[in-house]
Amino acid sequence: MRRLVAIMQCLIITVTLGLGAVADETGFVEHINMLAGDARVIGGKVTLKGTDRLTTKASFHPPVEIDITAKTDSTNLRIAYAADQIIFNWEGCPAELRVDGGPAGGKHRAGSGQIPRNKFVTVKWLVLPTKQQVFVDGDLRFEHQGDYSQVLRPVSVFCYESRVTVTSIRVRSLPEKPDAKTRP
Repeated sequence: MRRLVAIMQCLIITVTLGLGAVADETGFVEHINMLAGDARVIGGKVTLKGTDRLTTKASFHPPVEIDITAKTDSTNLRIAYAADQIIFNWEGCPAELRVDGGPAGGKHRAGSGQIPRNKFVTVKWLVLPTKQQVFVDGDLRFEHQGDYSQVLRPVSVFCYESRVTVTSIRVRSLPEKPDAKTRP
């Protein structure tokens, strides 16, 4: 039954987003047309600057797997879902991974926040009812045990005093089962 609900959620998301979403064989739904601010889509890439934000129209409930492919020209690649924001290349200390809001709010991690400038990275955000994990190009950067079961939010990518380019946001609902598979 849970699998049917997950499939229906993907179908509903696809219908809701129209041409902006395509489900692939893995169950991921790609979201690249939901813009706020002055963000622009150019050649399949969305460029964000200032207070621009790229946000999915749909909200998601754990367990979910989120893949974001993006780059920053300098600082502040910011993502939101199970936290108000997770910041890579934070302007105050680029090496520190900032986690603001949500069950892990304030549990920043020294040495885990830096990503290369002007190079696309893939951020995988795995959020289960009892924990979250954040990976960059397959490397575990953050993990927290907590109650994520009530999260029901859209996924966002945004910036602050930088230029961020996003090529995809893919969200896949996972079947509800014990936290067996936690590596990308």
